[in-house]
Amino acid sequence: MVIPTRAGWEHLASTLPPLLAILGAADEVIVVGDRCEAPLPETRDARCRVVVHGGPPGFAPACNRGARDARGRLLLFLNDDVVVGAGLLDRLEDELLRPGVGAVSPDVLSELLGRSESGTTLAWHHGVLESRQESLRGEGRVSVPYVSGAALAVRRDDFLRLAGFDERLAPYFWEDLDLCLRVRENVGDTVVVSGVSVAHRHGATIGRDPEGWRRAVYERNRLLVSWRHLHGWRWLSHLVWLPLRLAAGLVRDRAVPKGFLLAVVRLVSGRGRADRD
Repeated sequence: MVIPTRAGWEHLASTLPPLLAILGAADEVIVVGDRCEAPLPETRDARCRVVVHGGPPGFAPACNRGARDARGRLLLFLNDDVVVGAGLLDRLEDELLRPGVGAVSPDVLSELLGRSESGTTLAWHHGVLESRQESLRGEGRVSVPYVSGAALAVRRDDFLRLAGFDERLAPYFWEDLDLCLRVRENVGDTVVVSGVSVAHRHGATIGRDPEGWRRAVYERNRLLVSWRHLHGWRWLSHLVWLPLRLAAGLVRDRAVPKGFLLAVVRLVSGRGRADRD
């Protein structure tokens, strides 16, 4: 397991003990301190390692650091505000070892929304990706366009071969979706196991940042991910509609043009990385 954290022990005090309780003797937890705002946990459990990440801040760089340090053949990325229960690890491992499966997640239950957020949808609208996180529908193994990064399991070899999470998307938003698109293209299906769940205090860390900044980062990353996965005629649709989208944003939602400028700056500056397959 890899757990990136900005909040440190403030969140992990309630989420780490239940996780350690369900670990096997050969399992490990890597807590990656990402410019922590509070002390990191001190634990005598040999299965738990704490790594101080000194590189660029953000979910993607911290997770990539943890994945490189991990020793197991399977990876489970967990947000530091996710609470797990018994049976989780065995079910995820069983599903991930099935042929044709590339990434797996439990049903993520949002405490903020009071419902599941694992029923993801994804569509292209005028050359730009639109995503939603609705309640999960279906039983057993449910195929979805992408699984939530709050609790995302992949094979370590596949993750490293795909160059991990795109660090251009730091500090947050759209990393899970981008990774899952690459998993679906190169490895296999992305599925949710409906019979096992985790509780997610959604945005407990992200929510501390100003709303205007969060919205701009969301729109920036929407464009970065869309540009990465645009193919064929969708480029024409994108180029035709983008000026109209930006003009409408100046009137309705200034996060849209601001996000566009941030996306261009990120591409020009070369900050982060986006290794292609």
